[in-house]
Amino acid sequence: MGQQVNDDDVPACLNTGEFEDLAQIYRALGHPVRLAILSDLRRVEVACCGEIVNRLPLAQSTVSQHLQVLKDTGLVVCESTGRSCQYRINVDRLEQAAEQSASYLSRVQSAPENDASAQASACTKGPGRGEEKETAFD
Repeated sequence: MGQQVNDDDVPACLNTGEFEDLAQIYRALGHPVRLAILSDLRRVEVACCGEIVNRLPLAQSTVSQHLQVLKDTGLVVCESTGRSCQYRINVDRLEQAAEQSASYLSRVQSAPENDASAQASACTKGPGRGEEKETAFD
């Protein structure tokens, strides 16, 4: 295993703190079942877990776990009505996610070539020494 890396030692191009929210959204959207749940909710607007289960070929516990991930990221909200929870898409959060994604992709696409190579160089060389820096991200 490599050495642990302190945030102060990581070049700005590898400081991932600003990307954490977007990465969390991508992780939530990175499973086909969660995409299917969002598509289902978009079609019906509001549904309880049992209704979603009836429309998907999955166990209730599986759907519940995926709903929890979507809820934790704020992409879905749950409104309790008695003993039932009604799920719906959080349109504001989804729009925010789309804006963050578009902004990120725009920055990546518009990075000048010489700027990108300078950033890559800063990411591979140790501070002020011009030598390779071994890092581990585990």
